[in-house]
Amino acid sequence: MKNYQPMDIKNIYYWSNYHSHCQFCDGHGSMEEFVASAIAKGVKKFGFSSHAPLSFNPSWTMKVDKFADYVIEFERLKLKYKDEIELFLGLEVDYIHDCSDVQNDFFKDKKFDYLIGSIHFMDRMSNGHYWGIDAEISAFDSGLKDLFDGDIKLAVERFFEISASMINKGGFDIVGHLDKIAINAGFYKEFSTKMNWYETLVAETLQLIKAKNLLLEINTRSLSKHGVSFPNQQFYSLINDLQIPVVVNSDCHELTNIKDGFEVTFEALKKAGFKTMHQLNNSEWQAVEFDEKGLRG
Repeated sequence: MKNYQPMDIKNIYYWSNYHSHCQFCDGHGSMEEFVASAIAKGVKKFGFSSHAPLSFNPSWTMKVDKFADYVIEFERLKLKYKDEIELFLGLEVDYIHDCSDVQNDFFKDKKFDYLIGSIHFMDRMSNGHYWGIDAEISAFDSGLKDLFDGDIKLAVERFFEISASMINKGGFDIVGHLDKIAINAGFYKEFSTKMNWYETLVAETLQLIKAKNLLLEINTRSLSKHGVSFPNQQFYSLINDLQIPVVVNSDCHELTNIKDGFEVTFEALKKAGFKTMHQLNNSEWQAVEFDEKGLRG
């Protein structure tokens, strides 16, 4: 990534969201419907980040033969709405050990404004399928028993080991929903985000993100249902102390949740000591001032 540069600040508030899913993967709405909804909600910078294709073709990822249409529609909308909103082209890329990352052939001849690196799958189970860490709890529990003999601590440690591998390999701009495994792990009495071993794992991962000069996503998708963001709010002060650049995204799959949880998250970040978050401006990620009303610029 290039060095971050501060932007000129103007007293105009706006919102942004770089993590969204439309009809090209598992989102519920067309690209144009998302653009129209974003404009109506005061969003001035909006990025499309459909789930990148995977070799085993889960139902919720983009199919390889749809990528050209994805780009064509994006370019049409970028031109059509250029006076109302800035649009950006990205993908959310799954890191699966020895299976998928941004080094795959699919990415070699393609250009993006940014890429999000995320983990949805871990290791391969005895049935040959990869274990989905944000699957329904029954499927999560089945994989936990198959791979880790039901030991949630071992599973969470493995999740962060894989996260470290993804971060070290790099090739993307934003670390997506850093501690997402904590939602399903929270169903087990042996786990709490307040446990010392867990806090240490997160802290070590944050330090690695800082060392690799990556952006960290504050993902608000689970705020309304679970009351937590990714990373968990308890880590905001540490993230600020480490001076890791952040961007707030809603990971929206619906037209109605393009900026869900933004006000409360912006306020929480401000209370944790943050003065800026990062935005794309002329192909550079740059620091922008904010408060609970939104971004200023």
